[in-house]
Amino acid sequence: MLIEFHRNMLADHVRNDAFYRALQHVIRPGETSLADLGSGSGLLAFLAIKLGAKACYLYEYSAALKLSQKLAKQNGIRRCHFIHQHSAAVADPVPVDVIVSETLGNYAFEENIIENLEDAKRFLKPGGIIIPQRIEQYVAPITAERFYTEMCTWDDVGFDLDFALAKEASLNNLYVRTIAPDDLLQAQHSIQRWDNVDFRHSNASVRKGRAKWRLEADTTIYGFAMWWSCELVDGVYLSTSPSAPRTHWEQLYFPVRSPLNVAAGDTLSLVLHSDSRYEVGVNLRWEISVSGASGVLREAEQKLDMRKGNIE
Repeated sequence: MLIEFHRNMLADHVRNDAFYRALQHVIRPGETSLADLGSGSGLLAFLAIKLGAKACYLYEYSAALKLSQKLAKQNGIRRCHFIHQHSAAVADPVPVDVIVSETLGNYAFEENIIENLEDAKRFLKPGGIIIPQRIEQYVAPITAERFYTEMCTWDDVGFDLDFALAKEASLNNLYVRTIAPDDLLQAQHSIQRWDNVDFRHSNASVRKGRAKWRLEADTTIYGFAMWWSCELVDGVYLSTSPSAPRTHWEQLYFPVRSPLNVAAGDTLSLVLHSDSRYEVGVNLRWEISVSGASGVLREAEQKLDMRKGNIE
């Protein structure tokens, strides 16, 4: 339900406090105008007004906009302008000093934040500020078996029925899970950055990143964990790392088709492809390989693709 979605977000004090601190950095009382893209229940715009913004423009195409209008009235929040449209559909936006957009998902780009902010640069006055200003994405191998075991319950349906095709579809998807630091490969450099988006520059919606690990001991790999770190403004961060303060966002589990028995000295490689164009929504592909010390593949590559996980 939409209201439950917004309740979870507003109950996330780590999230709210980080955005409040970011707004404190950029709002000049009586001077700053702000556009909130995907404004939801209106919290970020309301905070900007409380910090002294001279005007806020709230762009929201869902029914949440009506709720935010009522909340603004109830709380005596003025100088807000409510636009019941997706920001990308607005032909002639009012220029502003600051754009803020909390269109972040468990997968950072699943709500089209790249596309939203690339388009919204036309809203900015010269020298204007975008919040968030940067997103980094991280990945690490998972050595905990339970995530993969969950995907294999298709093997135990019983009644002499074979659900292998359903299992294959499950493995070609990604999952929101609470992943602990102990679930990850315990080795130096086990956490690697595979992507970096700086919204102060131009960014492509179709992206590719790589990560490699040289194993120090024999290890079985059951998938990969992914999370993001977001720099809202200089020095103000928000992270979904397993080691960071908990938020309403969680980590992502990327399955393997079958567990990988990696020997000491082998190199585990992961290639990630992301497509978050508006017409696509979001699609991810991941390719996994293990090679020996000579660089020769030690076992067959595994290629997984969310499109193969869809049931039409």
